[in-house]
Amino acid sequence: MSSILKVAVPVPLNQTFDYKCEVEVAQGMRVKVPFGRKKVIGIVLAKKDKSDFAKLKTIEEVLDDTPILDQPMLDFLHWSANYYHHPIGEVIAAALPKNLRIGKPAIIKKVVGLPIETSEPNFEPTDEQQHAIAQISTSLNQYHGFLLHGVTGSGKTEVYLRIAQKVLNQGKQVLVLVPEIGLTPQMIARFESRLNTHIVSIHSQRNETQKLDAYLMAKDGSAGVVLGTRSAIFAPMPNLGLIIIDEEHDTSFKQQSSFRYSARDLCFVRAKQANIPVILGTATPSLEMLKQVMDKKITRLTLKKRASGAPLPKVNLIDMRTETGSALSALLIERMRQHLKNNKQVMLFINRRGYAPVYFCTQCDWKSECDHCDSSMIYHRHINRLRCHHCGDEKIPEQTCPDCGEQSLEVFGYGTQRLEETLGSHFANTPIIRIDRDTTRRKKAFEQHLEQINSGEPCIIVGTQMLAKGHDFSNLAMVGVLDIDGGLLSSNFRGTEYLAQLLIQVSGRAGRSGEQGEVAIQTRYPDHPIFNFVLSNRYTQFASTLLKQRTQAKMPPFSHQALICANAKVKQNAQDFLQEMAVLLKSIQIDTVEIWGPVSAVMEKKADYYYFNLYLQSDNRKSLHQMLATLNQHTKTLTLKNKVRWYLDVDPVE
Repeated sequence: MSSILKVAVPVPLNQTFDYKCEVEVAQGMRVKVPFGRKKVIGIVLAKKDKSDFAKLKTIEEVLDDTPILDQPMLDFLHWSANYYHHPIGEVIAAALPKNLRIGKPAIIKKVVGLPIETSEPNFEPTDEQQHAIAQISTSLNQYHGFLLHGVTGSGKTEVYLRIAQKVLNQGKQVLVLVPEIGLTPQMIARFESRLNTHIVSIHSQRNETQKLDAYLMAKDGSAGVVLGTRSAIFAPMPNLGLIIIDEEHDTSFKQQSSFRYSARDLCFVRAKQANIPVILGTATPSLEMLKQVMDKKITRLTLKKRASGAPLPKVNLIDMRTETGSALSALLIERMRQHLKNNKQVMLFINRRGYAPVYFCTQCDWKSECDHCDSSMIYHRHINRLRCHHCGDEKIPEQTCPDCGEQSLEVFGYGTQRLEETLGSHFANTPIIRIDRDTTRRKKAFEQHLEQINSGEPCIIVGTQMLAKGHDFSNLAMVGVLDIDGGLLSSNFRGTEYLAQLLIQVSGRAGRSGEQGEVAIQTRYPDHPIFNFVLSNRYTQFASTLLKQRTQAKMPPFSHQALICANAKVKQNAQDFLQEMAVLLKSIQIDTVEIWGPVSAVMEKKADYYYFNLYLQSDNRKSLHQMLATLNQHTKTLTLKNKVRWYLDVDPVE
């Protein structure tokens, strides 16, 4: 007896497809189906009595004996697809490991073993930690959000571990999300040293077999803890008892391509669905979470003191207006010498990799720009190449100026490579460890660097944003922050929020194990109000002033936004498409939604495509989503849709 099945197929279409099937198939199983001229892997969503189509193709193969996705997981993925207005087939594909998407069998190849040795902590939590643990423990079997707002080094991880142990004692599972792959080994080590359960990790540095094993161990309940980056939010955990999000403020939790979800925001949906608590830890809460606290939707728990008893680092500003061209002020070099002499480590933070950001002519001001993007080419000295960090294009540097023909070409500014070289001339006998995307490409390279730092030997660490989060270096006494003035002049309305978070997070790496650390921030704008708050570590007060400004301007988190971005090789096509889109949106006639644009993106041209944006904003979330849902039903009518690439981003962060 044949039945009709509704199948989700990974294609960019807002619909599902009906197929005939001769065998018994359960909801949530994978099936191989003909689709056009190809064979694709789909997921069965439901059985149907009848179809609107007379001629149906037949399912070719059923790939599973039991469902890959259970009902709660399917509900969660449907909710996600509806909220982000993204095709359900692509949402399900994004949630599955690649080996399941391409039809490989759902079999665990290698079971992740139990930790080799665990030990009970030999210390008592601080009073503040004890209070947080007691508060969260009262809500272990119900939905509740907790913002664990603790200064850097206040022992948030200790709170996570003690609550996780209580949840594991109930026979339940724990999901832990971290923003960066770099934090995963450190976090796994902390959890493995304390929790006697199978701990699996899900992030992009695992190979496909390891990802599938972790996914299936989460699904069969044998993994007590799943630890990973944003994609781990889709790990199927039938006995989920707790979700922890470390560094909740971090924008890495937002996916910036294809299915643009926020793992942090989806955590609330998943916790509500499972009726469990969610803990969001950070030293610098996002304005969104502070607004949730104001609205009494989540509870804020504070840790104001460092767990080691060490005082917060002393923060100083170094005025660079009198310095001439060098990346390092004389004062900074002097302070570094002092700490290294005392056998301590020093870290310099500069958020720009490469050797120098500008390659230019001293005679006529010509500068090397990418032919495919609105961006400068960055000079990489070790390979003697100019490289675009946006499209990856490379070229050999010119010997003479293309404009005036003079041999007067020089580099200007500093990246991590040039900083490393400059430090070598000042500190010839001190090891310099550079950590950026170029030095950590090789597998295990990042872990080797961390091992060297954790040995505690005196050294200078040079790093980008990869080092700003969560790392605990016990012998690090000083942090120098270079070249952050760009953040004060950002065109993003969230620019100052991100900069304050970054400065406090980077500063928090110093002096975590006893003695007071030191932070030196080099700037040409020492009078900027942001520094008053950073110097005295008053992030909450700074956030309050930003929230007041946002209320007056009716900007998020006091309103809700969506962004429609179109890009095309012909500039006019992208503009005209969004113009057409704007007319369609206005015809929907929902007065509470404002439509702005189209306007060119901050970087208009990238990899030979021209980018334009249309912004939608409303203080009524329901109205905004109603408009987007209506738009989705009518996009077929747009005449230029085949001449552009476009996407929708709900709650954009960039």
